[in-house]
Amino acid sequence: MDYEITFNVRSKECTQIGNLNTDLIVNMPLAIVIPEDSVCEMSVVSAEIPLSFYNISSDLQNNVFSYLISGGSTTQNITIPDGNYTIDTLMVVMNGAQSYFTMTYNDTYNKFYFTINAPAYDLILLYSITNYNNQIFGINQNQLFISSGYMTGVVNLATVHSLQIRTSLNTGSTISTSNPNSNVCQKIPLQINPYGIIIHNFNNYIQKSYIKSGSIKTFSLQITEQNNKLINLLGCVYELSFLFKIIKVESHITEEQKISRRERLALKTQIPESIELPLPIEVPPPIEVPPPPITLNDVANELLSI
Repeated sequence: MDYEITFNVRSKECTQIGNLNTDLIVNMPLAIVIPEDSVCEMSVVSAEIPLSFYNISSDLQNNVFSYLISGGSTTQNITIPDGNYTIDTLMVVMNGAQSYFTMTYNDTYNKFYFTINAPAYDLILLYSITNYNNQIFGINQNQLFISSGYMTGVVNLATVHSLQIRTSLNTGSTISTSNPNSNVCQKIPLQINPYGIIIHNFNNYIQKSYIKSGSIKTFSLQITEQNNKLINLLGCVYELSFLFKIIKVESHITEEQKISRRERLALKTQIPESIELPLPIEVPPPIEVPPPPITLNDVANELLSI
């Protein structure tokens, strides 16, 4: 018989692995044993997570702005303090951290405008595919500024697109463009402003993962953003609810599959309407034996009998 167990996880009641409470070891009070004829369907059915993380931080690796100035070959870096920035507060930090250029913002184009300040005479913004700072400022290529100019890309301060709930229990039911066997068991979109509560429930899409055998007692749990970087909730507590449903394998078979299986079984046991017998073995014709020759005694005896 199928049955299900709801397991509620509170982050403060789990074992924290590193410096962040989004990397945990979860110990269940009892083990869930999966029978041999069954599978366990696992899903995250609810979550309440504070949106307390910053949009620019060292945790997201997007807080270092790199550039070259006045034909120099030494990379200049501006380290932006961790925080939740708007366009205006970000410009205040950038303009106050150096004197080589001034940043302004054009809301019509959603782009930053750079003006070179004397004695500097040029500015090169450095692009790297692995630099997560790029998406904030709209850096999509190495760009040279002489006197002034707009960025080629647009400003994007929505640095975290979604939360990824990851566990060691996931068995590859989810794949992505970068991973054919992802450990993501639930993706949660961000639909609120900073400092609100991210809510996930049955009104959202529920992903399902299947565990084929064994028992479930302890598992790892991580919450990351879309680039697989741990989210820093700044110590805020969160809750998740997992639903473990034990399902007999037979219940996964559709009625059409059952009918097809019965038909195949019937063909194996069905008595055929006609049986083809093997061809008879060919017997050679009998050999003709000639009669014995007639003698005079045979003639005499024949005449006496008349």
